[in-house]
Amino acid sequence: MKKVLILSDRRAGHFNQSLAVAEAIKSFGPVEEVYVEVKVKKLGKYLLRILLNSRMGQKLFKSRPSLKMIQIFYEGYEWDGQPDIIISAGKDTSLLNAMLALMYGSTNFFIGHPKKLDHSLFSTVLTVLDLGFDNQIVLNVAPTRSYNGDLRVFATTYDLDPQYEYYTLLIGGDGSGYRFEEEDIEQLITFVNATADKVKWLITTSRRTPEAYEAKMEKEMQAECFIAFNKNPQKVVAGFLELSTTVFVTEESASMVSEGVAFRKPVVTLSPEHHDADKNYQKILQKFSTEKRIQRVEISKLENFKTDLEDFRLLELDSCKEIAKKLKYHLLEETS
Repeated sequence: MKKVLILSDRRAGHFNQSLAVAEAIKSFGPVEEVYVEVKVKKLGKYLLRILLNSRMGQKLFKSRPSLKMIQIFYEGYEWDGQPDIIISAGKDTSLLNAMLALMYGSTNFFIGHPKKLDHSLFSTVLTVLDLGFDNQIVLNVAPTRSYNGDLRVFATTYDLDPQYEYYTLLIGGDGSGYRFEEEDIEQLITFVNATADKVKWLITTSRRTPEAYEAKMEKEMQAECFIAFNKNPQKVVAGFLELSTTVFVTEESASMVSEGVAFRKPVVTLSPEHHDADKNYQKILQKFSTEKRIQRVEISKLENFKTDLEDFRLLELDSCKEIAKKLKYHLLEETS
């Protein structure tokens, strides 16, 4: 049985992507999963990046696998085992992912752009965009696990009826070049309330949602179910998505947009007046838009917005099946 080490930077979106890749790997045989939450040390990460990108540093790590050396650069790493496979997402885990692979000769997967690290430090880089790497797998959408709970129990818990037509609204906050003002929130409330007689809304905020905006929306939005995440955090996104026919999501969150697409639901992304996403994220949004996975709408124009579900092209495979299919031909020898 292979040991699969999943590194987490404490960000749920990144961790869930890693879990999705691990789930795909299980299709090749039984695995033992180990989860480690880590935090890169500020001064250590600059030195570690230099070492990893140099031949001298790579030789050093290959010759001296030790827990103490790992702890020079990272907090929270206490596991003294040897992984067969390493999986992680997010720049703060990329360095440790590469370092451990050198130390133990492990197969390692990194999800996303490795930024300033040499991409050859990873066995495979999984991306949504074609980065031109010789070791990449280009996916339709970021790795996402399908809903694996009991939908009837979930619906009963939140007093919902699976027979109803629900719309999900996932609300984030400032980040990735997007900035929300009170006017954006007012317009969002107006849109939800204007449509509440036709569809039943399932709404959740996130850790990025300013508490003042969250309280205002909880009080004024006519939702069938509203989860104020900062006040009472609950993991409802997957259940909401599974129950819903259509998904609306604030556009700044790459993970929330990807989850909606991965659940094979029509996704409408909502942008505030002030937004300026970086080039890579713009390319991802443009790819989704061109492929008709999403429709992009400015919140200020929601009043006249109408969506036609026939305009969307939904994914044929769920995310884990797509990853497994591509791994089968790309890396079966390394994972067997």
